[in-house]
Amino acid sequence: MLAAGGGGETFSTRTAARILAVTPERIRYWVKRNLIRPSQSDGRNYRFAFSDLLEMRLAKELLGSRQHIDPMQRSLERVRELVAPERTFTSLKLVNDEGRIVVRDGPVLIEVQTGQLIFDFDGGYRRGKVEDRFGPARVRERFEEARRIAEDDPLRALTLYSELISREPGNFEAHMRLAILLERENDLDGALRHLLGAAVIVPASAEVHFKLGLLYRKKDENQHALLSFQRALECDPALVEAHRNLAELYDSMGRKRDANRHLSAIHRLIKGD
Repeated sequence: MLAAGGGGETFSTRTAARILAVTPERIRYWVKRNLIRPSQSDGRNYRFAFSDLLEMRLAKELLGSRQHIDPMQRSLERVRELVAPERTFTSLKLVNDEGRIVVRDGPVLIEVQTGQLIFDFDGGYRRGKVEDRFGPARVRERFEEARRIAEDDPLRALTLYSELISREPGNFEAHMRLAILLERENDLDGALRHLLGAAVIVPASAEVHFKLGLLYRKKDENQHALLSFQRALECDPALVEAHRNLAELYDSMGRKRDANRHLSAIHRLIKGD
């Protein structure tokens, strides 16, 4: 189903179609019309990155039941132009203002068919039913839905978690779940941002600092990994896996004494001394 690409795992046309609940022919048509640009292409054998799927979901929402693709193509191009180059479509929220398609990017609303920017720093933009309002019970319902579908529909789960965090920036669980999902999709920088966000919310969580250490190791940022594992042990001195990772890192750096110190700690913890 997945293949390794230069920028991480990629999805075949058939797999992308299943995730997005559209036909493979629809995706091929989008590519033919240059609405979507696959990350890799060999004839009609396309491979799509996770960011491509996010664009396709946005395109699907923009297109809706409309038959004419040209206006939607121009709308998607405007969104690409107006969103900062280093941003992905992950943080964008599509809303429908009485039939008018609007994309929210933080405090900015983009009316995609005109390209008009509308700033909403004080939440004062209210023209029609822009967003459904929901309280704590609805937040928990959305969270449980995202957790339940994460394996089968990661794109939908990612959208739900991002929406929850936009409403509740201090939602520790949502940051943690979103970080796991983004790491699974090989968006390591995105995962890192949310783990760091979780660490700000609960700074004494050994779990957060341990996961940060693992992520930094995956990114080959060993000094940051060392600091994160050390912080995890400050929060929980009995965390065997943090000791194990520190021992491995110190050994790879030629710091045998430090490596042995953590190996001895593991031995004591396993024996229960």
